[in-house]
Amino acid sequence: MQDFERNLINILNNWYDNLEPIEDSDCVKYEFAKHKFRSFYLKKTGEFLKISQRTETAYFNKIASVLSCKYEVNDSLINQYLEWCFENYDIFIRKYSGFNLNSIALFAEHWSPDLYHFEETEKPNLNSLKNINVKELNIFDCFENFGIVLVATKLRNELNVSKNVIESKIKEKLTALTTNQENLSRLRNMLRITVEYGPYTSEVVFKNYKESLKDLFVYFTGEAWAK
Repeated sequence: MQDFERNLINILNNWYDNLEPIEDSDCVKYEFAKHKFRSFYLKKTGEFLKISQRTETAYFNKIASVLSCKYEVNDSLINQYLEWCFENYDIFIRKYSGFNLNSIALFAEHWSPDLYHFEETEKPNLNSLKNINVKELNIFDCFENFGIVLVATKLRNELNVSKNVIESKIKEKLTALTTNQENLSRLRNMLRITVEYGPYTSEVVFKNYKESLKDLFVYFTGEAWAK
């Protein structure tokens, strides 16, 4: 294990100190749900969950505690909530800039089984940005919310310039995000959202985005969404 990974695990091992105290007997609770979360997380992100057992347990206890304010908590309810979270993954990216047990625990108080059942079934399209003036906003924030293809197309329409000009400038800006880990994390979100909101119509900018942005996708080789 590399030093930075060891340091990360050490930090994660201490996070539970800021949550509810954990008894050894708590670590065996919700074992099926924990396994399910790890499997879903790997399938969704292409990464293994790097978190200690005690930290994981602390977050599951917090989730159960919050849900118990409105529901009778059991393994079935926990599983239902986790499945909903993965089905609505993009909500967590937009709201918390990340998807993990911490954000899932934070969102638990807002959840109900039918929340966004209808609203989130359709992917955003260019019409979703009709009331958004991209050129006056932080374009990186827009990319994380709507993906690169839709935002680039909307910006091209606002500025009335050619696809080639927009693609060249945006690729330049995106490449600048590869210089450090924090910016790479943002770039990852932008590319993943772009993939998940496809396929796109023929008139968009970056129609063949995987080819056009292949020099950026290479940073995330091995992740399920980037294949």
